[in-house]
Amino acid sequence: MHLEQTLHQMRSMRLATMAACLEQRLTNGDHRDLSHEEFISLLVEDEFTARNNRRLSRMIGRANFKPHQACIENIHYESSRGFAKADIMQFKSKSWIENAQHVILTGSTGTGKTYIAEALGLHACKMGYPTQKVKYKRLFEEIQAAKGTGVYLNYLRKLQKIKVLIIDDFAMQPITQDQLCELMDLIEERDQLGPVIITTQYPPNKWHSLFDDPTIADAICDRLIPVAIKLHLKGNSLRGEKGPIEKKRLS
Repeated sequence: MHLEQTLHQMRSMRLATMAACLEQRLTNGDHRDLSHEEFISLLVEDEFTARNNRRLSRMIGRANFKPHQACIENIHYESSRGFAKADIMQFKSKSWIENAQHVILTGSTGTGKTYIAEALGLHACKMGYPTQKVKYKRLFEEIQAAKGTGVYLNYLRKLQKIKVLIIDDFAMQPITQDQLCELMDLIEERDQLGPVIITTQYPPNKWHSLFDDPTIADAICDRLIPVAIKLHLKGNSLRGEKGPIEKKRLS
């Protein structure tokens, strides 16, 4: 009866994993060779790990990644791709996130820009940083929807809470003057708060010519380009090739 009461109290305090592990470990006899302190530590670790895993699952679910979940470990390295393993391993550290160091991934269609961006984003999630990917076109659709419902400022504040923001297919469609101002708002609101990862077919030295307003273009480029880590992906499109997981779905 005492055990049943303890299990009930654990569950009522939302310690369901700890309760289940306590019951299982007692049944398996895991406690016999352990001190009380060691056994309690195991139960706490069970609950702690389960909560971290649930939190990570929620973060990944909100990040808008593709279902296959790109990851750093599955990135394929070849000299012909224009980057080395050392270029990617730097992102295993938290420093680029804490220092709000932007990342610009350029290259032709199918060279793996989106895959690498999502791999960096997934690793950021694993380190505990909220991450979200949004298509460039979709970004402005969301902004217009927020303005239409009177929650534009709330939308910007929500994006501020995203530590790592991925803008996919940057500058891949014409942009209006209003949208250029909205992009400037977004970049300014996020300044120093966290990095932006950008995937695009256009090298940074071409960005200025893509925007009609030179003053706003200067402001956007000056905030994103000078401090960014830049990787230019080379080679033919890898879409449809057989091989490592990364080659199965590239963008």
